[in-house]
Parts: sequence; C-alpha cells; structure tokens
Amino acid sequence: MADRIPSAAQVQEAVERVYARPEYQVHHGFREWLARITNQAWAWLADRLGQFGELRGTHPLVWWLVIGWLALSALALLAHIVWTMMQAAKRADDSEPAAGTATKRERPRTAAEWEAEAARLAAAGRLREAAAALYQALLLRLDGRGAVRFDPSKTPGDYRREARAHPDAARALGAFLRLFEPVAFGGRGLDAEGWERMRVAAAEGGAGG
Repeated sequence: MADRIPSAAQVQEAVERVYARPEYQVHHGFREWLARITNQAWAWLADRLGQFGELRGTHPLVWWLVIGWLALSALALLAHIVWTMMQAAKRADDSEPAAGTATKRERPRTAAEWEAEAARLAAAGRLREAAAALYQALLLRLDGRGAVRFDPSKTPGDYRREARAHPDAARALGAFLRLFEPVAFGGRGLDAEGWERMRVAAAEGGAGG
C-alpha cells in the first residue's frame, strides 16, 4: 500500500502541472504566487512527516492518521487560498466595464440631460428623485447665465449667496429652494401638486422638467 502513495515531490509536481494550464494564466503573477504558496505548503507537510517518521515502524496506524490529517489540512488551506483569489479576481473583472462599452446608465452631465432625467423620474412617480435632478438642472442653467458657478461640493446656501448679484436669478433660485430644501433635507413628502410648483419655480430660472 505504501508503494502506491505518491511522495511529496510527486504531488507537488502534479499540482504545478495543473496550475500551468491556460485557464490559470489570466492574471499576471498569479501562477508564480500560487506556485510559491504550494511549495511552502508541501515543504511544511514534508517537515511534519519527517518529525513523525519513527511512528511508521512503531505505530503505523497513528502514522497514517497523522499523514491523513496533515494532508487534508494542507489541501484545505490551499483550496481556501485559491478560492479566495479566484473570487477576488472575478469581482475585479465584474467591476470593470469591457473596453469600448458604456456603463448601464451614465450619470447626466448637462442641464438638458438633468431635465430629461427629472421628467423621466417624475413620470415614474419618483418625485423626490425628480426634484434632485431638477435642482441640478437649475444650477447648471444659472451657471450658463453667469449667475452662479456650478460645483458639486457647494451647498444651497452657497448658491444663494452667489446669486445675490443677479436679482432675477436670486429670486428664481430662492423660490425653488424654499420648496426643494424641506423635501431634500427635511424629509417632507412630495406630491404631484408640490412637484408642479417646484417645476414652475425651476422654469423661472430657465430649467424645464
């Protein structure tokens, strides 16, 4: 029976042949890393076997139990490491869009795109989200008129102060924010009537919804 048990060197050679196959060559450096871990695992196993070598002659049953336990421990550790690395690589691949393809839904960038987004969300009954989109559209329209300078890090209060030098823009922005801020920051609900008032206020500043 002992003659049919492969040595640690033979097992290591077999593992290296498996991981030399093409399906394991996708990520640069993975094969080298796995080979190093495998070598360390089998070196550890060989060292443990050497420590219990005398048991083979005096207590063969105990010797085989030790071999089985050590082999299973090494294989379980190796399998866990490989599985973890493969899952990490898969998540990295899934998070990167393929070259030449667009993301599923890109965030709007222009005032017109935000206006279209606001209209789409309102038609779907998602009025709070529609209000947030309309707010972006209004700011970009006012930026185009030179009344404010759009910056995602600015607060509504920042835009209020900027718009003071432009009375018409300040009036339109103030009217919109009086409706928008309780919804966006105060948790107030927004119904169809409230949305219509907000849309009219945004239109005074040049933004359609």
